[in-house]
Amino acid sequence: MLRNFLKVALRNIWRHKAQSAINVLGLSVGLACSFLIVLWVQDEMSYDQFHEEKDQIYRVMRHAQFGADLMTTASVPKPLDDVLVAEYPEITHSVLVGWETTRVLTLGDVVFRAAGRYFGSSVFEVFSFPLIVGDPATVLQNPESITISATLAEKFFGENWHSRDDLVGMTLRIDNDRDVTLTGIFEDVPSNSTIEFEYALPIQYFIQENDWVEHWGNNGLRMFVRLDEGANGAAVSMKIKDLIDQHVDRWETDLFLQPISDVYLRSDYDEGVLVGGRIEYVRIFLMVALFIILIASINFMNLATARGAQRAKEIGVRKSVGATKALLARQFLGESLLTAGISFIVAMALVVAVLPAFNALTDKSVGLALLEPDLWLLFAGISILTGLLAGSYPALYLSSFSVIGVLRSTLGKTGGAAGLRKGLVVFQFAMSIVLIVGTFTVYQQLSYIRSKDLGVDRDNVVYLDFEGSVQSRYDTFEQEMRAQPGIVDMATSTTNPLDVNNNTISATWEGKDPDDSTLYSIITTGYGLVETMNIEMAEGRSFSREYGNDSTSFVINETAAASMGMDDPVGQALTLWGTDGVIVGVVKDFHMNSFYSPIEPVIFRFDPEETDILYIRIAGGQTSEALAALERVYAKFNPEYPLDYRFLDEEYEDSYRSEVVIGSLANSFAMVALLIACLGLFGLASFTAEQRTKEIGVRKVLGASVPSVVALLSREFLILVGGAFIVAAPVSYYLMDNWLNDFEFHADFGIGILLVAGVGAMLIAWLTVSYQSIKVAMANPVVALRSE
Repeated sequence: MLRNFLKVALRNIWRHKAQSAINVLGLSVGLACSFLIVLWVQDEMSYDQFHEEKDQIYRVMRHAQFGADLMTTASVPKPLDDVLVAEYPEITHSVLVGWETTRVLTLGDVVFRAAGRYFGSSVFEVFSFPLIVGDPATVLQNPESITISATLAEKFFGENWHSRDDLVGMTLRIDNDRDVTLTGIFEDVPSNSTIEFEYALPIQYFIQENDWVEHWGNNGLRMFVRLDEGANGAAVSMKIKDLIDQHVDRWETDLFLQPISDVYLRSDYDEGVLVGGRIEYVRIFLMVALFIILIASINFMNLATARGAQRAKEIGVRKSVGATKALLARQFLGESLLTAGISFIVAMALVVAVLPAFNALTDKSVGLALLEPDLWLLFAGISILTGLLAGSYPALYLSSFSVIGVLRSTLGKTGGAAGLRKGLVVFQFAMSIVLIVGTFTVYQQLSYIRSKDLGVDRDNVVYLDFEGSVQSRYDTFEQEMRAQPGIVDMATSTTNPLDVNNNTISATWEGKDPDDSTLYSIITTGYGLVETMNIEMAEGRSFSREYGNDSTSFVINETAAASMGMDDPVGQALTLWGTDGVIVGVVKDFHMNSFYSPIEPVIFRFDPEETDILYIRIAGGQTSEALAALERVYAKFNPEYPLDYRFLDEEYEDSYRSEVVIGSLANSFAMVALLIACLGLFGLASFTAEQRTKEIGVRKVLGASVPSVVALLSREFLILVGGAFIVAAPVSYYLMDNWLNDFEFHADFGIGILLVAGVGAMLIAWLTVSYQSIKVAMANPVVALRSE
């Protein structure tokens, strides 16, 4: 019986080659897309899952009230580390994590610039960053120690470094001014880790250079804790909730613990409430995968039911000799599963072919993991479920044909099956239109972000670390650089003006409300930053050598002036971090952070000695000359430091890399969904044209023109796509309007996007069915009407 089923299934697939090819192609492309989405989702969900004790590791977070805003941040004070383990037995370890820092590491003649972090001494005991060399309990106890990754070890010591036993104790030099001792080598940090670093320095190293962190009122470090087995994170959160408030009364802070498994996916808070994060994109693309599978399955259902009448005699004969409805249903489900099996093989070939391009698009390194059977079982399971889904209705529909109906030739005269097919076509194109609208909306928002005037001119600006002799002899370096071709302006600061991450509530002025805890972003700068970045002055002046020492001068933005209640701020007194000064200028508001956030009040303070970033504006069209001059002059002043510069506009683009990737993925999958829907439409159009061949022959004999016949055959499908647009329009508007509202600044969602998507879908649908319509309309009616 099984052999007979298989023979019949293969015979039907072979007999209807065009339909079978459309089914296999549609299912294959749909499965391949769903597999790629599963791989992407699996990678997203895998972040920080490699830690052996992940269920016991938490990040310390806080809700803090600043003015009218309740802000949620992972930035905590260093003294917290001194009390958590000592006073709360449920907490077995705490680990301070400092800022990411790029340093020049030197060993003899080998020099590399690498990115690392500062850590508390128990980092290798809490996290699963395996040490190849060294003791996890002691590698970072000495403030003058360093541990490096296996990749850095290979760069310094060669490929055979594993065989050496003299590495521990070797001296590396940091930034050519401080020696540290190598105490350990760790395996490279996995790409799915939210904490990334190529080397680890003791947190004491950072504290020695930044003693301000010792105060309870100053934040700037991150902290993770490991709880005792069986301890409850929510219960511990309640215990430590008011710990900072016991030491700081300038603002109200609530501490809480966030599971490390949530750090990457669930870190977006609004007024103290968790509202999502990247998990939203995971959910969206899982829905996209489901949509694509449904669209591909609908193709199968439509074509199978449409051609059901052609199998009526087969079904009648089978039933007349005793075949039951259940047996026939199994036969047709088997054919569906066989098609799904063939599609699975083709889909896997497609995945293998496009995976490198997919990884390049998404900045990931996902693979098929040939040695992991769970992944293959998952893909096979998706294929089987798709086969069952696609074949379920055709199996029930075809197996329900009655012997009497077959003999009387009454099949196909009722509108039930045709009505269902039309409904499924509407559903297909409605989902496709929603995806197309989503693609257009993401593209429009990205274009808005790229083209909007930020108040800071990010084009033709390079930046680099301000270090070595370039820093100590800056006046000479600046003078020589300004004499080079293509150099327009230069300045130094402590932070990227498009990504300000230093803030305080410590600014005071005459008449300030004692209860005012508004947070002010701080940019510490030397001369020329406003001019180099082409930030427009609203009134007053920027820092300038023409006015002597500006160490007690401040420049603020318009939002800061409004926040301080100053109608005429220039000349007003302002105190910041113990320095009494005067506001000398007001700059127009500019975007110093993501478009997700509102413009914040900003204070520029003058202190060139603290700056560590150098910005250089280059004349348009002279980039190559200017960069060559920079390399030449930099090598003259800093021969011991490798030159590493970046363009500010590239950094800005990178800050929205997630949105760019999501937009590219959405575009690709929307096109795939539309392609699959059009494959089904093409198949139905072919079937309809075939069924109406004699009718069209009669019409042509009676004088119908080719355009009128084409219009007749196309009208039904265009009406269906129009119905799909009516269904998709409100759904698309609701979803995209909600997405755009996540941005503080966003493009307007106009009716134009809906119209473009609708007209585009109509045009593509018409092109899809017009081929078959024109082919039939131009056929010789004699051939259609001659006797069989």
